[in-house]
Amino acid sequence: MKITILGCGAFGTAIASTFTKKEVNLWIWSKFEKELIEAKKDYKTINISTSLEESCHASDLIIVAVPINFIKSTILELKPFYNNEDILIASKGIEVNSNQFANEIITSILGKIKLGIISGGSFAIDMKNKNILGLTLATENESIKEKVQKYMESDVIKIQYTKDLIGVPICSAIKNVMAIGFGILDGASLPDSSKFLYLTNAIYEIKHLIEVLGGDKNTIMSYAGIDDIMMTCTSSTSRNYTLGRLIGQNESEDTIEKYKKETTIEGLGTCKAIHNLTIEKEINLPLTNTIYKILYEKASNQELLNTLKENFTNFK
Repeated sequence: MKITILGCGAFGTAIASTFTKKEVNLWIWSKFEKELIEAKKDYKTINISTSLEESCHASDLIIVAVPINFIKSTILELKPFYNNEDILIASKGIEVNSNQFANEIITSILGKIKLGIISGGSFAIDMKNKNILGLTLATENESIKEKVQKYMESDVIKIQYTKDLIGVPICSAIKNVMAIGFGILDGASLPDSSKFLYLTNAIYEIKHLIEVLGGDKNTIMSYAGIDDIMMTCTSSTSRNYTLGRLIGQNESEDTIEKYKKETTIEGLGTCKAIHNLTIEKEINLPLTNTIYKILYEKASNQELLNTLKENFTNFK
């Protein structure tokens, strides 16, 4: 069983750590040889390559774990030798220029393919340390489901299964935006009552977006939904939460910009893309749009409190 992971970042190598069965021939691809050498130090048995063709040749499952903004270029490079292999997406977010989720980018290039999306409340370090955690797999393809069940699921990796290929990527993207908002309130020393009022309305807002875009509203209650949302919004390990906290504490612009430059913060681009999507499709997302104003239009942190006071997201 050849499994190929595209992307050698923290999450790509964390996923690699879940495939421990002897019959798995594991490959990791990256454009950056230095990343691969570092990964090899931790995972002696994996094969590493900067050749996309070599890594993916005769693969039984290709796992896409590159950052959202590099998916298009990676899949365009893959296309000439892609041979209808199963593809599992682990990347999160929405591309700023196209307002597309990862599955939409991939299918726009490769056409109709065998596809799955995996997401959930899982920091890379927890996965590497074999801590118990939950993931949600969205797929309509039985072969992908069977491979994930056989080679990835374990006593510490708990996996739910759904066919909702819309709701899962929405949850995995917008939760990073909501984590920035929660961090802002926490940094401003708001009481728990106010912060969890925000979080409850954030969950309603995400559920509303799933429904409007044609997904299953019940996905909000999955590991990809409320599990990942709660974890990302409330943990200091979350880079999105940490950025929000810096903003809420009214740290200097230099300090905030330094953190942005030194850290990959998925919620920044996602917030811009979802804001554009709300305009394009005329969707009402008060919290998301207020966070956008704080991040990109220099609105004050008070605007987030005003939104909570005036625009409760009472979606049914």
